[in-house]
Amino acid sequence: MKTYYLKIRDKFISAVREGNKKHEYRLASPDRLQIKVGDNLILISNQDKNEFVRTTVKGITIYKNWQEALQNNWQQDFKDLFSTLDEALKECYKFYPKNEVDAYGIMSLEIEPLYVDYCNVTILLDTNIIIKRESTNNASFEVSKLFNWFDKKSVKKYVHTLSLKELSTYGDAKAKDAILMKLNSYDVLPNFPISSDELFDYVTSLFANDENGKIDNALLQEVYNDNVGVMVTDDNLILQKAEMLYIRDKVLSSAELLEKFETKFPENIEYKMLAVELKKFEEVNLNDSFFDTLRADYDGQAFDRWFKKKGNEKAYVFESNEGLKGFLYLKLELESEPDYLKITPILAPKRRLKVGTFKIESSGFRLGERFLKIIFDNARKNDVEEIYVTLFEDKRDEVKNLKLLMEQWGFAKHGYKNSNGELVLVKSMKAYNQTKDPKFNYPILLQNSNKFFLPIRAQYHTDLFPDKILKNENMHLYEENLAHRYALEKIYLSGAFKITAKPGDIVMVYRMSDNIYKHYSSVVTGLALIQEIIPTTNVDECIAICKNRSIFSEEEIRKVHGQYHIVVKLLDFITFKKPIPLSKLRELNVFDYKSGPRPFTSISNEDYQIICDLGMEQP
Repeated sequence: MKTYYLKIRDKFISAVREGNKKHEYRLASPDRLQIKVGDNLILISNQDKNEFVRTTVKGITIYKNWQEALQNNWQQDFKDLFSTLDEALKECYKFYPKNEVDAYGIMSLEIEPLYVDYCNVTILLDTNIIIKRESTNNASFEVSKLFNWFDKKSVKKYVHTLSLKELSTYGDAKAKDAILMKLNSYDVLPNFPISSDELFDYVTSLFANDENGKIDNALLQEVYNDNVGVMVTDDNLILQKAEMLYIRDKVLSSAELLEKFETKFPENIEYKMLAVELKKFEEVNLNDSFFDTLRADYDGQAFDRWFKKKGNEKAYVFESNEGLKGFLYLKLELESEPDYLKITPILAPKRRLKVGTFKIESSGFRLGERFLKIIFDNARKNDVEEIYVTLFEDKRDEVKNLKLLMEQWGFAKHGYKNSNGELVLVKSMKAYNQTKDPKFNYPILLQNSNKFFLPIRAQYHTDLFPDKILKNENMHLYEENLAHRYALEKIYLSGAFKITAKPGDIVMVYRMSDNIYKHYSSVVTGLALIQEIIPTTNVDECIAICKNRSIFSEEEIRKVHGQYHIVVKLLDFITFKKPIPLSKLRELNVFDYKSGPRPFTSISNEDYQIICDLGMEQP
């Protein structure tokens, strides 16, 4: 079996993927005649190389010309694209010169899209997944739950012989011994034949060919040759190679594969999984008692009529097994919005984001800050000048608490609505208030701020910044998670000797590698802002500041306080679309080949901008 890569017009990709276009037509030239039944065709959009569909060849027929080739199948293959055979022929005549068609004829390849059945494939485990599974100090929620699924579904999982060799050189001697003792429970991948082709050789040549690179390539080659169904890895470099090899759907991170299992078998999820989701109004249970207080505020039936009128519009919803716990509706308003005249004092014409409906119930997840992050992200995305919200300030404690929260994050009293006396709070998205702290100004940046690296150990990074590893649109929240994971405010402990950073400065969050190959697996994952830096003089002071917002338990703080006594308060700011590995930082001469970021290493404005531009590119 061989794999061939063919360009195809973008408009045909979805038709093939959905199984509607069952034939691919090519000039029956000598090179195309090498294609055999059972071979794979990767059909790649000629407009976007990242858009492709994998297929297998089920049959091959050679026709003298386009007329004969299309006669029986054009209506199926070009459904909704052409209304007559003549229209289809007119399009196809553009593909090849007539003299070539007369000389070779047209090959009709009967194709079938290939889908990965993630619950019925063999799994190859990358070295970093084994470490996260078996190491006592590199525990991962996703990997732990993933192995539960493997056992539940009797999924066959393998390790590669090269991974065993790699683990024997693992840097942490104590962890290495513990891991090696457990490796007997893993099956070693059989020694199947492997081969490479021009694409594989080209892609792998673009990356370093050191010992780690060779091991990565060997594991990828097993997937590329279909010797194993799926590979699971949390190595960003391997994921990048897989994308370039058009096997990204077969090479997944632990979080991505866990999501596949959860999506297919939601009834088998033993742990409680909650989510902030973007839903249509019509998909939300209006009869939930959650809305009772809003009915009381807005004249009962009038609220219901308004809600039903919104039908197809969307809101952010947080639900638990007990029902609704949070609801957020946002509305983009232009300068001509008539409601601005119905407020005293009148709101000047500006492009604004209105927080139309915002209600939260206590969840233990700092849901208010999670929703504020959504508000601020939408405001930045739509480039508004202000955000505003209206609320009845003295009706209930939950509204008073919400008002207090919003005031802490920069919302200030403007006036009142004329119709019902609601308080109007407004937040500027353009002007930085120098008399206030970064939290009040968030997400506006302080001009001329300094930039620094903040290295964070791998086992702490994901716990502190879950947004920086999750790829799906919906934000999964697990009952096991602690409040600090979903707060905008973060706390980390540092033992840096000298810190010159100050409130308002920017840090690049740098996830330190959890294996010995830091060159590739240590990555910059995004940005955070310095809210405050507090050198603590005793452990009780440190514990009081860190409560509910730090990744460290009270017991851990007591153990490490002598070495890590500086509290660094951060505001989570931006998650990079594409993490930037240490290898790239070295390539850019931000660091030399033997060094990397230290706590609060400063960054020049030029290097900062280059790294940000790379991080915000589409992966």
